[in-house]
Amino acid sequence: MKLGSIGARALLLFAAVGLVPVGAVVSLLLSVNRQAVQTSEQQLQAAVLEELERATMRHVEGVRVDADAVAFALYQAANGKPAAGAGDGLDAVRATLGTRRELGAVRFEVPERSVSTVLRQKGDDVAAGVDVPASTPETRRAADEHGMGVSLLGSGKGLLVVPIPAVEGAGTKARGYVTATLDVADLQREIDDIAGRRFGGAVGLVVVDATRRSVASHGMPEIGAFADTSNHPLWTGFSKENPGVVGVVRVAPYRAESGADMIGVVRFLPGLGWGVALARREEDAFAVLSAMQRRGALVALGAALLALAAAAFSARWIARPIVHLAGQARLVGERRWRELSLTSSRTDEIGTLTTELSRMATDLEGSEIEIARQARQRADLGRFLSKELVEAIVSGRHELALGGRRAAVSVLFADVVAFTPLAETRPAEEVVTLLNELFSVLTEVVFRHGGTVDKFIGDCIMAVWGAPVAQEDHAARALAAAEDMMRFLETANESFRERYGTTIELGIGINSGEVLVGNIGSDKRMEYTVIGDVVNVAARLEAIARPNQVLVAEATRALVASGTFELSPLGERALTGRSAATKVYELVTA
Repeated sequence: MKLGSIGARALLLFAAVGLVPVGAVVSLLLSVNRQAVQTSEQQLQAAVLEELERATMRHVEGVRVDADAVAFALYQAANGKPAAGAGDGLDAVRATLGTRRELGAVRFEVPERSVSTVLRQKGDDVAAGVDVPASTPETRRAADEHGMGVSLLGSGKGLLVVPIPAVEGAGTKARGYVTATLDVADLQREIDDIAGRRFGGAVGLVVVDATRRSVASHGMPEIGAFADTSNHPLWTGFSKENPGVVGVVRVAPYRAESGADMIGVVRFLPGLGWGVALARREEDAFAVLSAMQRRGALVALGAALLALAAAAFSARWIARPIVHLAGQARLVGERRWRELSLTSSRTDEIGTLTTELSRMATDLEGSEIEIARQARQRADLGRFLSKELVEAIVSGRHELALGGRRAAVSVLFADVVAFTPLAETRPAEEVVTLLNELFSVLTEVVFRHGGTVDKFIGDCIMAVWGAPVAQEDHAARALAAAEDMMRFLETANESFRERYGTTIELGIGINSGEVLVGNIGSDKRMEYTVIGDVVNVAARLEAIARPNQVLVAEATRALVASGTFELSPLGERALTGRSAATKVYELVTA
C-alpha cells in the first residue's frame, strides 16, 4: 500500500478513529481507578493510625483509671467523717490500691506543701520495694489542663500524673496529685504486630510523646528507642506547643535519606499530646495503581493494533465495550453494585476484562457485606458475651444453631435489693440511668473474669462461667467476680449517694453443676442460655440473700481449693420449690 493512497489514508483515518476513543477510555478507566486506589489507601492509613492510637491509649488508660481511683480514695480520706482518724483514711487508700491491678505503689504529692510520699499496697511485700519518681511541673500542668499528664523516663518507662479532686467546702487548698509509673514496653510488640498484619512489615510506624521523643517504632531505623525525633520530616509544620488539630489525620509527605518518596501521615492523641505516625513508600502504597497503569497500557496497545487491522468497524466494535467498562468501573468505584451490568458472551480480551471486572466487583461487594456483617455481629454480641466468645461466633468456630449440650458451669445471679421502693420514689429516667451505669460495670466484671452475661431480668443480671467455652476453674471465676462486684459497690456508692441520693445493695447467689447449654428458641429468634436445676438453685439463693450478701451452694464450694476464698457455713436452708434442704455458705468479701 503506497503512502498517500486512499487505502493508506483510510487506514490512517480508521486508526485515528480507533485510537482516540480507546486512549480516552483507558485514561478515564485509569483515572476512576486511581481515585478508588487513593481512597482505599487513605482509608487504610486512617484505620492503621486509629488502631495504633487505640493500642497506645490502652497502655495509658488502664493506669489512668487506677490512678483516678486512688486519687478519689485520697479525696474521700480528706473529706472523711469527723469520727474517722487519719489512719482510717490511709487504710482506705491502701485498700483501694489493693484492688487496682496496674498499681503496686503511687506517689502522693502536694508541691505547695512540700509533701511527696510513696503509698504502697498494705501488706504487699513486692510493692514495698517499688519506688515512684516525683512528677515534673510540666506533667502536673498537663494534668491540671487535661485531667492527666504523661512523661517518659526512658525506653518503655514513664510517669502518669492525675490531679486529686478539690476538697469541697474546705476553703483554698493546695493542689494534690497522684503519680504512678507507666510501662509501655509491650507497645513495641503491638506496633510490630500491627505492621505485620496490615503491611507484612513493610511500613514505618512510630509513637512519640509530647516532646517528640520516641516511645516505640517499627521499620524506621533512623529513629531509635527514646530518641528525639523533633527534626524528623514527619513533624514539619507542627510545633511542640501547638502540634495541630488533635484527633484529625494530617498528611506529611517527605523524601527519605535513601531518596525514596514517602507518604507520611500523623495523628495527635487527645489529652496526651502524643503523636502517632505512619510512613510508607509511595511505590508500595500505589503498587496496584502502577500495575493497573501497565495493564491499561497493554489494553490500549492491543486495542490500537486491532483498530489498525480491522479499520473503522473494528475500532467502533472495540471502543463501545471499553466505554461501557469505564462506566462500570466508575460504578464499582462508587460502590453502586445494583447498577452493574457486567455480562458478555465475547471470548476475546474485552470479554476477559469484563469477566475479571465482574469478578472483582463481586469480590468487593462480598467483602464489604462480610465486613459489615461481622461488625454488626461484634457490636451486638459484645454487649452480652465476652470478647473470646464473640470472636468464636463471628469466625464460625461457634455455630449459632438451635440445640444444646451438657456442660459443667457456675451460675451467678446478682439482684438489686429493695429495687421496687427505689423505682417508686425516683423518676423512671433516673432509675434507668442508674441501672445502666450499674449493669455496665457488673458486665465488665463478668467479662474480666471470663464469664458470659446470659441475660438481664429487670434489676437482676444472670452470668455463666464454663460455657460455651469449658473452664476448669469456672467456680473460682464466679466467686472472684462476686468479690469484685462487692468491691465496686464499696467505692461506687459514695458517687451514687451524691448523684442520686441513694445507695445500691446487691444480693448474689452462686451455684455450680451440670446444665443443658445451647441456643433455645426458633430459627428466627433464638437465645443462648443455660437450663437446669443448677440455675434454679442459684436464683433461689439470690432471692434469700440479705443486702450485700453472697450466698454460695455446697456444689460451688466443693469445686474451689480450700483457703482460696473465705466461705462461712450457714447450715442447711429450705429453698422454694425444692423438697431437700440445701447446704449454704456465705462468701466473706469484707
